[in-house]
Amino acid sequence: MNLLIWLTLFLYTVEASPGDKLKRFKRCFRQCKLVNCVVGTYDSEWEFTPFNEHLKVLYWTCDQDCDYQCQRIITAERRHKNKNVLQFHGKWPFHRVYGIQELVSMVFSIGNLIPHAIGLKKLLQQLKTSTSHQATTQTAVLIASCVITCCAWVFSSIFHVRDFLLTERLDYFFAGLTVLSGLYAITSRYFRLFEPENLIKLVSSTVLFISVYSMHVYRLVTDWSYTYNMQANVIVGIVQNLFMVAVCFGLYSQYYHDKSTSTNNTMYAKRVLWSSFFTRSDKIFSLYPIFLGTIVILGMSLEIFDFSPVFHDLVDAHSLWHLVTIIPASYGWYEWLIWDIRENITPKQKTQ
Repeated sequence: MNLLIWLTLFLYTVEASPGDKLKRFKRCFRQCKLVNCVVGTYDSEWEFTPFNEHLKVLYWTCDQDCDYQCQRIITAERRHKNKNVLQFHGKWPFHRVYGIQELVSMVFSIGNLIPHAIGLKKLLQQLKTSTSHQATTQTAVLIASCVITCCAWVFSSIFHVRDFLLTERLDYFFAGLTVLSGLYAITSRYFRLFEPENLIKLVSSTVLFISVYSMHVYRLVTDWSYTYNMQANVIVGIVQNLFMVAVCFGLYSQYYHDKSTSTNNTMYAKRVLWSSFFTRSDKIFSLYPIFLGTIVILGMSLEIFDFSPVFHDLVDAHSLWHLVTIIPASYGWYEWLIWDIRENITPKQKTQ
């Protein structure tokens, strides 16, 4: 599931754009700097808002403020002439709110963080009540992946507040780590590395994933490439998805001949979408992650069919994508994981 949440993040890159190449934008920027940052009395073609000192709280400089003001000015002119809105520095010209560059994306990133933080609490509670080596081990693996995911959403929120080189790198590094940790968790589940006899394999797998991520980060630090970053994470993500589907259908096959209506998953009904259908039996509930994944895949079309900001230049396709990704974590993803641990991973006690 982590894969699907982050799969399209890597399409969101910063590159040179038509807007900042416009001669009129460059002239506006030069004049704004003269008025606000240098002489202060220059006879400008445009009227600029003086640089507000409160912007320094979020590390805005006078030059950066001029860049923002000219983006807004040129965009307003183009709209008045019924021309299309252009991107500047690889991003749409959002309306800044109290110094925050992308308010809605920040809010929805926090909206993703909250259910994952709640899910982390549920996993920690599950760890305390685990009664077997298998359940404890797999829960610990999921906790590690969840902590990474929470960190990723924290850095996503910070990145949408202010786009610096450091905040961008932290956003991308932890997004990639989230995808890889998701693959680590699902391969542990698929190959049953939580079994006591597979301890050496689990340790080897952990070392392998840490090594792969270290090489990935080294490659980006020494030679940053958005294309490589995107390709690497998409490939890992696709593999993760395939393993998830394999796990779900494996459980479905396991429960196929069970015709009884299970009561083991009805306790999750309040947190599951279309619960009247999915919680009617273990067989059907085993496929629930595929349903959640389908919702997220449909949401990916928001990134594919990108559009300029709407609603006072606050909402764009990327922010709505962040809104869609709240659904899996909020509605049953962690409930399914805990159900899987309790019903399918924890060894059943033999009755006399």
